[in-house]
Amino acid sequence: MKKTLLTIALVLGVVLCLTGCGSKPSTLTCSMKVSSVDVELISHFAGKKIDNMSMKYVMDLSKYSDTMINAFEKQDFCATVKRSMSQYDLVDCKQSIEEKKMVVTSGIDISKMSSKDLTGSPEATKTALEKQGYTCTITY
Repeated sequence: MKKTLLTIALVLGVVLCLTGCGSKPSTLTCSMKVSSVDVELISHFAGKKIDNMSMKYVMDLSKYSDTMINAFEKQDFCATVKRSMSQYDLVDCKQSIEEKKMVVTSGIDISKMSSKDLTGSPEATKTALEKQGYTCTITY
């Protein structure tokens, strides 16, 4: 009788653990080099639904003089990134120069995306983005 109860408890415990794993929060980080710019897309998942997205562009400016870097700093790279990422609505875009690199970061407004685009497992999303040339990692 004790073995049966222990076995049932063990089976229920495993089922509950497996069920809980499906809703575990995770982060999918995908990167790609486009010309001289490193692009990074970050998607935060709650189970199989994206609940937050952001992006980061890093452009190496080390081959430019300080005068040119100062000129870069005065340009609106957020507008440039918004045009190149027109499939997303970017919010809270910020740009800065850090160690001779132009860094542009922005949130992505997921409220304007279809629920179909926001639903799916991190693993399936990783596979789809890797087919587009991104290199991706998932952290739990």
